[in-house]
Amino acid sequence: MRVRQSGFSLVEMLAVLAVLSIAGLALVNAMTTSVRTASLTADAALAQMAAHNLMSLAVLEIDDMRASRSQEGGYTLAGRTFDWRFEVEPSGQPGLDRLRLVVLDTRTGRELQRLETLRRVT
Repeated sequence: MRVRQSGFSLVEMLAVLAVLSIAGLALVNAMTTSVRTASLTADAALAQMAAHNLMSLAVLEIDDMRASRSQEGGYTLAGRTFDWRFEVEPSGQPGLDRLRLVVLDTRTGRELQRLETLRRVT
């Protein structure tokens, strides 16, 4: 009489390992994408805060900035440094100037945030 052995065969184990390895690779890829997206979102949020801070300063100090009509500089917020470019130009409407602020990634030069507003000419 022959005794039946229980358990999995080698082929079954190899098939399970193949399926698990494919699922593991997909999970690692998803985690990498998630971390990259979180980093980009954090950069965009900081750039937006920096842009609003800089535009507020520009509006408050408009008389000092009007002489050059264009300025560039750096701004640090939460340990992250951004380049910025500020321009004042006529809006096409009498009595209004257009203020444009662009915040750039210092490392790549990529535009992260752009703000525009109008200011009454006094």
